Amino acid sequence: MSDWNTPSVSAGGDSWGAGAETSHSFKEAYGHEEAFHDAAETFDRGFNASGGDKGELGGASDDKCFGCGEAGHRRVECPNAEQMLCRYCKQPGHIIRDCQDKPPMVCENCGEEGHIRKECENARKVNRDDIANMPAEDAWEKLKRAAMERDVDDAKEAVQEYVKALQGAVTYREIQEACIDQNIEFWFIATERGLLNVFTNMDLQGHLGKKYSISYRFSEFPNKPREKYGWPETREEILSRLDDAGDVVNTGLPMCMNCGEVGHISKDCTTEKRERPPAIPCSNCGTEGHRLRDCPEPRIDRFACKNCGKSGHKASDCEEPPNMDLVECRKCNMKGHFAKDCPQGGGRACRNCGQEGHMAKDCDQPRNMDMITCRNCEKTGHMSRDCPEPRDWSKVQCSNCQEFGHTKVRCKKPPAESQDQGFLQDGDDNNGSFAAGDGGVPDSSAAGNKDGWGNGGDADAGHLGSAENEFSQAHGSAW
Repeated sequence: MSDWNTPSVSAGGDSWGAGAETSHSFKEAYGHEEAFHDAAETFDRGFNASGGDKGELGGASDDKCFGCGEAGHRRVECPNAEQMLCRYCKQPGHIIRDCQDKPPMVCENCGEEGHIRKECENARKVNRDDIANMPAEDAWEKLKRAAMERDVDDAKEAVQEYVKALQGAVTYREIQEACIDQNIEFWFIATERGLLNVFTNMDLQGHLGKKYSISYRFSEFPNKPREKYGWPETREEILSRLDDAGDVVNTGLPMCMNCGEVGHISKDCTTEKRERPPAIPCSNCGTEGHRLRDCPEPRIDRFACKNCGKSGHKASDCEEPPNMDLVECRKCNMKGHFAKDCPQGGGRACRNCGQEGHMAKDCDQPRNMDMITCRNCEKTGHMSRDCPEPRDWSKVQCSNCQEFGHTKVRCKKPPAESQDQGFLQDGDDNNGSFAAGDGGVPDSSAAGNKDGWGNGGDADAGHLGSAENEFSQAHGSAW
């Protein structure tokens, strides 16, 4: 081992050599060995005081006072603790709440000095810096265009831009009266809503606590029957409600999670703390109050067969006859019958003839072309393969990359590996087709083969030929 002031020998610039260079840095920092040990002990004391592992650092106690370093009391009870400094003026003897140099408090609601938000009774100082600047005439024209186009977003922007152009010296009622005089179909409908206690209604001048909430409409009458309740019945009532109406905004006050009141948080709440036992739902029976291990109900196998109730297989593989007592209808949610036999949900009608009792695939009537919609032109009366309109490539899906707009022949992506090793897949015309279902347009014109073997595609012969060669090479004989 080398002496403290003697650098260790570097072994070819490896990690040991790097460690020797570190010894020089400690020596330069502390000058001698005693100073380094003093610094290490100081670090250990600070680490233990902040909650370090006393088992690893010599068993030092972690209940020492942060002020004097002695055990047996905390800093708040220390008679020899240093005076705390004010966070604003950095002077001892007081805290920031009692600091004389601190500027007066400013209300975050109205912007005035001398009180805080929860004590404020003034109107809110509305900040409209994010609203575009424009003359009032241009904003009014924008509102007229928005009402004509029935664009709610543009109408809201136009109202705020108009209010900003007039520096807030206009009310909802004045705007509504101007719209009525100029026959503009734009309405402020004020209705009474139930709001959470952290929300309130504010008018254009910043006054909070309004009774009615504003909604922007393009008709003075309700659009839906359920809106009739609470809707103003006459124009006079529409205008009178606007005197005590506003947009829904946040009050900016915290809500106590203990008592539910607004204006303080739970740690400052004077109400007795409510005990909220954690809800422990049982994953077996679904009730609260116990865990799965204590559930008195028999264990339910959620992966058991839905037909016989036994484990180890699915209902589709069940060998037992259908148990109608366990069959649940998807229409009425009752047990004992299937959805197709539901007495409440109505029978399933045939998509071809419209009669109940069978499906289209079992219909004995001739195909009704009026019930068929072309996937190419979206018109009825024919299928897509007989469509006289040009092919809509936006509806054609490539069978190689599964993207729309081209066929497999024109696909620029490398061929996808198929599980049939070259044989045709069900429903794949090797060229591209409409998404799925009856009525796909054939691709014989694109492929150039009209013999009907591969639905017009010329890629089928290549696939079958390659499969024949692979089979011959594997078995050593001709196919």
